[in-house]
Amino acid sequence: MSAIQLLRELIKASEKAANIARVCRKDEHLFGLLIQEKPKDEANSRFEHDFKTLADCLIQETVKYDMEKLFPELRKNIRGEENPSFTNACGESVTISVSDDKNETTENLQKVLNGDKTAALRLIDEVYREIDLDDDKWQIPNESVSLDHEISELGIWIDPVDATAEYIQAKEKYSKFPNIMASGLKCVTVLIGVFETVQGNPIIGVVNQPFADEPEPNEFEGKVYWGLTIGDLKFNNIVSFETEDRIAVLSPTEQSKYVEFLKKQLKYDIVYSSGAGYKILKVCTGEAELFLLSRANTYKWDTCAPQAILRSLDGELFDLQDTLVNKSLKKISYRDTKVTRNTGGLIAYRNIEKFKDFLKL
Repeated sequence: MSAIQLLRELIKASEKAANIARVCRKDEHLFGLLIQEKPKDEANSRFEHDFKTLADCLIQETVKYDMEKLFPELRKNIRGEENPSFTNACGESVTISVSDDKNETTENLQKVLNGDKTAALRLIDEVYREIDLDDDKWQIPNESVSLDHEISELGIWIDPVDATAEYIQAKEKYSKFPNIMASGLKCVTVLIGVFETVQGNPIIGVVNQPFADEPEPNEFEGKVYWGLTIGDLKFNNIVSFETEDRIAVLSPTEQSKYVEFLKKQLKYDIVYSSGAGYKILKVCTGEAELFLLSRANTYKWDTCAPQAILRSLDGELFDLQDTLVNKSLKKISYRDTKVTRNTGGLIAYRNIEKFKDFLKL
């Protein structure tokens, strides 16, 4: 099977996901129906209140439906962040599902939306919309690149809306570097990553930024970033950002000992930003030199897609604690699909030589 064919379908899926995210966010009435607090056993421990939205669940199930329909061998290997069950205002628990029967899916959404057929139909239009690819716009290569593995030996991790808190609150805040947002809708990403299950390496990643630009108030345009590594072949559509600044992009809750080390020992400018996918993306584009996260509050769905892009640029995403203790350059792996949390924290570099300099200190 062609790796480029798979890449094309992943980009289509990400763009459909971005359309759903934009439709949900734009309509105040619809958006007000969509937010639900996660149960404690599903919540991220970093947040006092962790929310999911119907957009999260619907995007995840739509991507799964589209990919399973095209590649039935992947059916058991597509995983996502969200539990697709949603409780409506009447207290009725509904499992979000997308099927070949458009009417059935519409009825399912109406239950979640308390019988609001207009809202359900607005979303259904996006769920079943055919996405036309612009190969030039997304710089999709014409080469014939075969996968090294059978399709059944691949897996997919989906984060339907990374930085959900930013998606809900939409409080735009710039950092001191104008190309890196501290918070807001620009930090929101749709992440779809493909990994090979034998070695656990991510091989294809698509990061879609649904709210990258706002040419008019409440009218958004997105950007798609992708990377692919098959053996020694590497492709991506990243346009590198040239800067003389040494920037480390961190979470606002990062431990002070790491912040001080990066400032004083390595002379980094520190930028705090939201969304793991967004922060790793900034390393991919060269707008930041490194991303560091010492806490165990990211998951495989957060990292698979951006790590695949990073690898296509000869960069890598490492387990921070294992690397610091054992100097082993342990990469984040997806081999054991039962392990979903990145327990040792993260450190991402695009330039591995600079990472080795970091380790010497």
